Amino acid sequence: MSEAVLDHEGTVMAVRAAPSMALSVDMEGWLERPLIEALAAADALGRASLTGMFAGAASATYTLSLALQGREGAVRVVASLRRVGWLWIVELEPEPELADVVTPERLAQHRLEEIGVLSSGIAHDFNNILSAILGNGELLAEVLPGLLQADQGDLLAAAEDIITAAQRSRELIGQMLGYAVKARPSHGLVDLSALAAEMARLLRVSTPQSVVFDFDLAVGLPRALGDPSQLRQVVMNLIVNAAEAIGDQVGSIAVRTGARFVDRGLLDGCVGGEGLAEGDYVVAEVVDTGCGMDEATVARIFDPFFTTKTKGHGLGLAGVRAIVEAHGGALLVRTAPGMGSSFQVLLPVAGAAIDDAADSGMRSRGDLSGKTVLVIDDERMVLRVAQRILESRRARVLCAADGHLGIELFLAESASIDCVLLDVSMPFIHGLDVFRELVMIDPAARVVLISGYSGEEIQRRAAGLGVLGFLQKPFSAADLVEAIAAAIRASPPRSSS
Repeated sequence: MSEAVLDHEGTVMAVRAAPSMALSVDMEGWLERPLIEALAAADALGRASLTGMFAGAASATYTLSLALQGREGAVRVVASLRRVGWLWIVELEPEPELADVVTPERLAQHRLEEIGVLSSGIAHDFNNILSAILGNGELLAEVLPGLLQADQGDLLAAAEDIITAAQRSRELIGQMLGYAVKARPSHGLVDLSALAAEMARLLRVSTPQSVVFDFDLAVGLPRALGDPSQLRQVVMNLIVNAAEAIGDQVGSIAVRTGARFVDRGLLDGCVGGEGLAEGDYVVAEVVDTGCGMDEATVARIFDPFFTTKTKGHGLGLAGVRAIVEAHGGALLVRTAPGMGSSFQVLLPVAGAAIDDAADSGMRSRGDLSGKTVLVIDDERMVLRVAQRILESRRARVLCAADGHLGIELFLAESASIDCVLLDVSMPFIHGLDVFRELVMIDPAARVVLISGYSGEEIQRRAAGLGVLGFLQKPFSAADLVEAIAAAIRASPPRSSS
């Protein structure tokens, strides 16, 4: 087995070539060069995988199938990479040539891991783009009310739809990463009324005009604890099923939310209600005037792959049940042939009602007058939107399009800079290396990291460095302003000397 030691950016620091490898590959020639340069020119997938991995690794270990530049052509190897602190240890073995040794399962596993790395890189690029869309959309929604005429309300609604679409895209990317790299779902307090209204509004576009929506959404609803993107999937599937039950007929879909005390008798009649405790639950209900179902169908609708549709796959309601039960909830179904259907989602109350609009508005309108913020990011769109948001809160903003320029600006202005917004993944110099340079210039430097890669992984790598905050791209205006304000509050004010 041959080995190589790399720094965190993928540059080869040391090698040890096994005799068999030394005959076919000049590993000594890799020293002080990026490992990616050792790949054969035709290995585009391996090149992309390594690029994504070193830019923002989503895991600590990888197994990749690579083609190296050999003395007499490409040499296929299986590369096992593991991170130890700031170093990467790479173990290389020739890829077996016998089909009965290289099993289809093993090759499939290698490809899945490569797809995971590629997904991480793609998500990073999308998150940069969405940062610009979301941030600019929020700024438009703030300034348009004071500029529009009374009959131009559709423009404000368009800005709000841009914001909603960007937020949903952010969650889709999070789901993609969760599948590809097994990231943990994000749990928080969820307002089912806001969630149901949001999904219904987005689904109206694909629902026939003959179907009318009726909303009865409770205001000030207590919160449920859960993953917002998964709960949106639940509401989406129930609304889609309701529309399909109505079909081409004229009908209506009622979407209702509320809170109630659920006793033992009702829980025993629910799907997944066994073992749940009596108590206060928040309820989201979708009612349709469709064809309804008989008892035999109801008994099977939550089974995987069972469907009454000619083109269905039978996973929608099975997924709904899995998500609801994973959230400690239950489902109540009421239906009869020709009488439509009602699906109720019951989730335990986890928190008191919060005025999200007021809370978000208060945070997003935070006043940063008299504060100077240095923004360091190689993505120009992110730089511009961060600058616009912060300047709209009366902050003075300095911008640097790469780490070296950011260090120079901080060196010249450190006495007046109150906080630094620093991208982790940049060319030429890594964001965490930039952070170390800033702290050498001023040990009291206040820094908030931002990244389009996995938040958990970046925070793990930054642990113990004294970073005051982290923002996952794409971030909202409220989140950006609050992160900057929190970092400034977290440390004592600078002396004027």
